[in-house]
Amino acid sequence: METKTTPKFQAHLQRGGTGLLEMRRLLEAFAEHGNLERLKQQAFKENLLGKTSERLVKDMLYAFKRRFLEPLDLPPVRLIAQAMCSPIPDVAKNQVLFPYFVHTDPLVEECYRDLVLARLGSSQAQLATGEVIDYLSTLSESHPELARWSEHLRVRWSQGFLALLRHFGLMERHPRTTLRRLWLLPESFAFFWLWFWQQDQSFWDADRSEVWLILQLDERGKNELLTDGQLRGWWHYQRLGEIVQFKPRFSSVEEWIKDGLA
Repeated sequence: METKTTPKFQAHLQRGGTGLLEMRRLLEAFAEHGNLERLKQQAFKENLLGKTSERLVKDMLYAFKRRFLEPLDLPPVRLIAQAMCSPIPDVAKNQVLFPYFVHTDPLVEECYRDLVLARLGSSQAQLATGEVIDYLSTLSESHPELARWSEHLRVRWSQGFLALLRHFGLMERHPRTTLRRLWLLPESFAFFWLWFWQQDQSFWDADRSEVWLILQLDERGKNELLTDGQLRGWWHYQRLGEIVQFKPRFSSVEEWIKDGLA
């Protein structure tokens, strides 16, 4: 029987962790050649990211590699890069990237689940920097690595966490602290659904993916988006209770990106 390892929390947000536009720029460049060494050359020698500090460029490349090149149960980097260069709306592109920002950083995911998702039932859900700092203190009781953080680092990380939420439209602009729900667009839903279905052609495996929790999508929302995808001609979908018929009209996510979004 496997023992679930306790994740080690690190301050990834302080190393290029909130750079959404920079990640998109790196992915767009990566789509052209699919080569990490070439991407590094573009970042340093061609100033792809428009940064004056070499350290900032290193941090962005570190974040890129950690998010998109290390193994995880999400679509691979070549597909994400292709999606960033597609006619998908900008908001949907950001939604496609959001699970990578959350799922590849255990501390971000922990705080997102406990401080954001847990509060969304309230119409006036709020989250202030001080509450994140207090939560880090609570977590430090069972995570000695957090107990070693300075107060300054805790404040900076907490501010970075709220900035991350704002980048993805999940919190009102500073100085407001109201949380906002994520309303998943059909394109970002289809990107993930088609990829999960493609892995073993199982409707129920796609339905059970943890990505839907990160994207704040419940069963009703999935059914509505599946119905919407059928109306757009992306797949055939019918459901009566537990009896489901689902068949994509494209052989792969790549084909859907190329021919389904025109």
